[in-house]
Amino acid sequence: MKYTTLSALKPGDLENAADDYAAASNMADNAKGRLNDEIGPKMRGALEGKSVDAALTQVKKLSSNFHYTQTQCGLIRTNLNLLAGELRAAQKKLKGAESDAAAEGFTVNPDGSVSYPAAGDKVDGKTPAGGTVAGSTRPESPTEGKPLDPAGDAGDLADALDRQAANADPNPNRAKALAIANTIAAAVKEATEADRQYAPVLRRLKADDDLDVSHADWADSGQDMEASRKAAKEVGAELPGAPRNGTPKANAEWWKDLSAEDRDNYIALHPAGIGAMDGLPADVRDETNRVVMSEKRGQYEMELAGIPPEPRKERPGPSGLPSREWEKWDEKYGDRKAHLESSISGMKAIQGRFDRTGEKGLPEAYLLGFDPEGKGDGKVIIANGNPDTADHTAVHTPGTGTNLGGISGDLDRSDKLWRNSDRLAPGESVSTVMWFDYNAPDSIPQATESGWAKDGGPSLQRFLEGTEAAQGGPEASHTTVSGHSYGSTVVGEAAKHHDIPADDIMVEGSPGMQVEHARDLGVGADHVWAVGADWTWDDSIVRQGGRLMGLGEGGNIPTDDDFGGNVMDYGEHRGISGHSGFWDESGGEPSTSLRNLSSVVVGDYDNVELK
Repeated sequence: MKYTTLSALKPGDLENAADDYAAASNMADNAKGRLNDEIGPKMRGALEGKSVDAALTQVKKLSSNFHYTQTQCGLIRTNLNLLAGELRAAQKKLKGAESDAAAEGFTVNPDGSVSYPAAGDKVDGKTPAGGTVAGSTRPESPTEGKPLDPAGDAGDLADALDRQAANADPNPNRAKALAIANTIAAAVKEATEADRQYAPVLRRLKADDDLDVSHADWADSGQDMEASRKAAKEVGAELPGAPRNGTPKANAEWWKDLSAEDRDNYIALHPAGIGAMDGLPADVRDETNRVVMSEKRGQYEMELAGIPPEPRKERPGPSGLPSREWEKWDEKYGDRKAHLESSISGMKAIQGRFDRTGEKGLPEAYLLGFDPEGKGDGKVIIANGNPDTADHTAVHTPGTGTNLGGISGDLDRSDKLWRNSDRLAPGESVSTVMWFDYNAPDSIPQATESGWAKDGGPSLQRFLEGTEAAQGGPEASHTTVSGHSYGSTVVGEAAKHHDIPADDIMVEGSPGMQVEHARDLGVGADHVWAVGADWTWDDSIVRQGGRLMGLGEGGNIPTDDDFGGNVMDYGEHRGISGHSGFWDESGGEPSTSLRNLSSVVVGDYDNVELK
């Protein structure tokens, strides 16, 4: 970039363009919201048939297109604003140098050099002549004030000699002019570097010329974000620093204090980081995590499509041994392919929950956490209804065997808990949160190792503290923390070490909570609720196995009388697994167990049926 270009530049033009892209992003966001929260739910709630299914497919496709438009336009807006900010800072430095030159009576030439007049004490009867100097962007030489090293960098030597000559010149204007010229050169260099970094980023931010937003488009969007983050880092256009390992309360305060523009920039450039930050508003985390999921889905689908077909496993003949070709393929691709397929299955299940909004009154879903690579089994936190504004909030932790690929069953349980809790609290808002942000044991033998809960407990505590901070304090919502099977052990680990931000704790099929008595959980023994299915072999094995494995201190598990909590009635056996049947709705009516769980969620304790 030339000096004259920077001097005449109008960063406001870039900012005006950024505003236009912001308007486009907001328009797409509003359109997406209407499709997802109004049009789609009304169609699902009022209509049935193949024609409606076909129409809903088109609504989902249109929503995805608007989502992509929102994301990309938001990214363009951020890049334009950051580029404008860097150019404006460089231009401010340049204008300051121009003002200094004018004040001294110097002339800034079109090439950025500075001419200065004659001045100073006379030498041999003559006033020292004026001249012209060109600026340099080299840093101060390490040889400054020392004997010059002939073996050093030639440019450094030249600059050092030039500065020494200016200081020794009998015309004091030369040193002043050189300092101004150096400032001009530095400003031009900063503007040139900003333009060099951002030009290719902005050029790549363009969509295909078709109307189909493909997996490749979303995968490319992730690369666009990476390129944008790199450009910002290279030119020093970093955003206000986020708290390092901040508490959820500190995170909430930090976000609250950011300007609207900085919030938008963080959402555009760092969606994964914002989506994982406990304490931030649910709608912000949902927006960013949906972007992350769309990008990951695109990346995973493209990666999966690039894996060669699996060769025939068996060798020819009766040996039954795997072929060498298959062994090589499996070593290189087997585990990754299984992970990709499992993760994609989980993403489809999450999208399926989004698509069920409106069915049987189901509210909007909020994706509060998502990472297919996180915590070993993947990470997903999804809420029915906005927990930030809910009168009653239930946070549920699933147990052994949970992973992202098989998350559909846990999402279904959360849906049922919301539906029946909402029915019991007319005029009040309910949010049920399925929290899976820990590495769950894959089998019952693995669950004997205490490390799973010790790692998961602190994460659950942070999420609960973040939810409380986003809600505005402990009095804002009646909160119940729930744990199924080994998930109850994670709840116990969180509660026994912390002042858990909950009003009630309830557990289903618990093998032990790492405490001896309900009062050790910190919410009061009368606010601890447990249910088991004594007459079913699978639930009895889990609970009694937990007793033998020592997951309950002193041999007590929550359904024991000696534990001291409330033991709820499971109700009738409906012919399904007892250990997985606590949320049964078969026949169109909630089971006794589900009614009891829902009554605790809404604080209707008088209607809880105890054993």
